[in-house]
Amino acid sequence: MPDTRRHRGPHPEDAGLFAPAVWPALRAAVADLSWLLSRGYAENSALKLVGDRFQLTERQRIAVMRSTCSDQALEHRHQTQLPAERLAGERLDIDGFNVLTTVEAALAQGVLLGGRDGCVRDMASMHGSYRKVDETEPALTLVGEVLNEFRPAECRWYL
Repeated sequence: MPDTRRHRGPHPEDAGLFAPAVWPALRAAVADLSWLLSRGYAENSALKLVGDRFQLTERQRIAVMRSTCSDQALEHRHQTQLPAERLAGERLDIDGFNVLTTVEAALAQGVLLGGRDGCVRDMASMHGSYRKVDETEPALTLVGEVLNEFRPAECRWYL
């Protein structure tokens, strides 16, 4: 059966799974998982341990995993991050699916995650099956407007 959804919005259970009352447990789970990953624990077994400890659902475990990184990964990301002002006149390579689906999810009031590394991620779970939704054109317009502010010489979208 083909997927006929027209929005990149929230899952029907997201209001409860990600309610403000749950945030402390999710934050603690991110901290614990990050600690384990920083000490070399395998991702899947560490996520199972943390998820079981906090009694997380599968969807909450995915959110925790998407929000987590090891101390080493965090340091590397901070070292390679450039301020937006440095984009002027430079070529910018864009992970098109991730940028587009995150903005689409935001416009559709889907769950957005503030990762440990400061990046914003969504819960759209595309896995190579992208399709246009009602939020696609407004999302592209918004991304274009933001990019225009930073004046890169060229933007290459990788899809």
